[in-house]
This record gives sequence, C-alpha cells and structure tokens, in this order.
Amino acid sequence: MAQCEGKTRKRERCKRDAKDGSAFCSIHVEQEVRTRREASGEWDTDAIMKAALGFAIVGAIFLFRFRR
Repeated sequence: MAQCEGKTRKRERCKRDAKDGSAFCSIHVEQEVRTRREASGEWDTDAIMKAALGFAIVGAIFLFRFRR
C-alpha cells in the first residue's frame, strides 16, 4: 500500500496508508478533491458564494448603519 499524499495541519506529510484506488487516506479525501480541482482549473464555487454573501452582508450593514 502507498503512503497518503495528504498534508497535516503542521504541513507535514501524512503517515497513514492511502485507500485503494486513491492517493489519499480517508482523513485527507477532501485534499484529493481540492487537488483535482486545482489541476483542472475548476473554480471553488462554494468559497466564491461564501465570499459574495459576506460582502453582501457587510454592504447591507454599511448601507443601513451609515445612511443619512
């Protein structure tokens, strides 16, 4: 079995065994998805939507708070 290619919080390589047919263990599966997205040039729509919602909320707060 191959070693997991995932990174820990300390940015060290994971020491667990990878799952069959994958380069990552069960803990670092989300890193596999992120790596695949980055390689394909695909945008992270969840992060974009969260940022847009945050900007909209901050804009609404400023609009209603400082309107005269």
